[in-house]
Amino acid sequence: MQKLQRIAIGGSAANPSHLGHLVLLKALMESKKFEKVLWILSGIRSDKKDLVAPEHRAKMTELTLTGSLLGNEKTKFIVVLDDVYGNNRPTIEWIERLEKLCPRNEIIWYTGADSVIPNGKKFGCRGDGSEKCELETWHRGNELMQKHKFLIIPRVGYTHPGKLILPPQFEILDVELPADIASSKIRRLVMDGNKEFEKMVTPKVAKYIGEHKLYERKGGRP
Repeated sequence: MQKLQRIAIGGSAANPSHLGHLVLLKALMESKKFEKVLWILSGIRSDKKDLVAPEHRAKMTELTLTGSLLGNEKTKFIVVLDDVYGNNRPTIEWIERLEKLCPRNEIIWYTGADSVIPNGKKFGCRGDGSEKCELETWHRGNELMQKHKFLIIPRVGYTHPGKLILPPQFEILDVELPADIASSKIRRLVMDGNKEFEKMVTPKVAKYIGEHKLYERKGGRP
């Protein structure tokens, strides 16, 4: 009988991919909690108005992860490009898809602590009975919380998930992610012509952004 595998699945718009993503993925790989770690590049989303072309996001992801020692004998790492060239598939549909493809395996979606904190309060999902957390607003959010498993990642500036009231099937992965790194901040720095963004991405990604003039202000830098 095939051994049950634990598969961690999550993703990002990677607009651009950065060192925070790299640290997170390494932590997932090195946690020894999973046999596979999947990283999905998201497709077109209504809440993401400034996505660069999918080929750029895919290439920057490749440049971030290649040669970064992602992987070991027990854990397989996979970048998933199914959505990046089209519309984005909701989280619950990805989970259901994998459950059908891998019926004997355990599927766990990983996400940041900001997804389970309603309006910055100390409570987790449904913690105070009055406020919804971000996760509940996702497509079929209540079903997601009740039926599926999640791995919550601490984020700087948010209450540690260990202090939250979370559903019993939610796990926590303690990992210290780099503070103050976000794709949105990188884009703002590039737009302003500020080279500080180069500290937040790999040298290859910084070079790629410059060569392709990604995220620059329309009409050129100020």
